[in-house]
Amino acid sequence: MTGTDRDGALLGKRRIASHAVERDYAPFARSLLWKLGYAVLPAEELPDPELRIVREDRLAEVAELPPLPIVLLTDRREPGSGDARVVGTVRCPAGVPPLYALFQAALEAEPRAVPRVPVSLPARASSGASAFELEVRSISEAGCLLAGPKLPALDKTLDLAVEFPWGETLRVAAVVSYEQGGRVGAVFQGMTLASRARAGKLVERLLERL
Repeated sequence: MTGTDRDGALLGKRRIASHAVERDYAPFARSLLWKLGYAVLPAEELPDPELRIVREDRLAEVAELPPLPIVLLTDRREPGSGDARVVGTVRCPAGVPPLYALFQAALEAEPRAVPRVPVSLPARASSGASAFELEVRSISEAGCLLAGPKLPALDKTLDLAVEFPWGETLRVAAVVSYEQGGRVGAVFQGMTLASRARAGKLVERLLERL
């Protein structure tokens, strides 16, 4: 790939230099992060990164490079690099959720804790005697952005059902917490660890289909 081609492919992406090998990442992690706006590429292919991912045993390689935030990959349970550039540590093989959270914290002005995927999914909601036919415009394991001809008011608690393209339905309690450009954001409430994990898997499957 020429420099021009590379720059075109990276347009709009945050640039992450990887000082690690493919087995240090969970399957498909780098391709999913690409879809979320993060280009994780071998360091030799990325001369102008914003952040580095570095295996713990390769920290010496970056000692003389320009100082950038570092996400440290380790095989140990209790890593202790003592390097002030390290913004967080992830155990290998590194998956999307922990990497995404650290990228957001290090690079974004308004960081998100979990990936949010742009979608167009049908949804139904009820709040007391009121019912709503809605469209989910974006979704994460923690909440979603809703559009529709009639929207629930701020602070309303909803019984929400989101339909996924392969026939599954996510049913969850949610609270309308903000308004954004004629749409409202709902935060999922009262989820068990199992239901939160299922929501995360559904969102990841949507991401794979982008």
